[in-house]
Amino acid sequence: MPNAPSILRLISGCPLRERKASCLPTRSLQWGASRASQDRGTTAVEFAMIAPVLLLTLMGIIEFGFMWTADIVLKDATQDAARTGRTGFVSENATQDATVRAIVRSRASVILDADKISIKSLSYSGFDTLKKPEPFVDANGNGVRDDGENFTDVNGNGIWDEDQGLSGYGGTSEVVLYTVSYPWSFFTPLIGDVVEATNGVVTLTATAVVQNEPY
Repeated sequence: MPNAPSILRLISGCPLRERKASCLPTRSLQWGASRASQDRGTTAVEFAMIAPVLLLTLMGIIEFGFMWTADIVLKDATQDAARTGRTGFVSENATQDATVRAIVRSRASVILDADKISIKSLSYSGFDTLKKPEPFVDANGNGVRDDGENFTDVNGNGIWDEDQGLSGYGGTSEVVLYTVSYPWSFFTPLIGDVVEATNGVVTLTATAVVQNEPY
């Protein structure tokens, strides 16, 4: 059986008579350094696992932030154009269509590519006919217009339309529906897939309904 001094020498790692202060903590320091190295390795592995998720989340926040900003800018531009359009104002040496388009392009070009903006306007006789189909005679009473049934060609294009709106900015006191759209492209394809974008593109749409002043 080993005696007490032998056991003490095994534990301390130093000869009994040489157990100085500098000798006693050697194994403790080695264990601590090893534990710190293990902790650093564990942290690196954990970060490698969560980094893609964190990066994707960050990119998503940035992407949606840009998109919502673009949507707000598009809506503001549409409202400004509609307010001008309802007055009948026309810029010098320009048409009403050119005037309205110039306003939308000017306001939206802060963040959007003006060349990609699509502008459409339809006029109606009143709010009660807004986005309504052209009147027709329902001869067979089935609730839908069939070929051959008479109809009133409100917009004068020679065919029956489900929306009787007439392309343009309308006349005095008429109601006009402005629709402005823009193809917004996502920088990160995976983010586009989340919102079911087509080839990474989602269409932003802004509308405004105004009644023209009696100019």
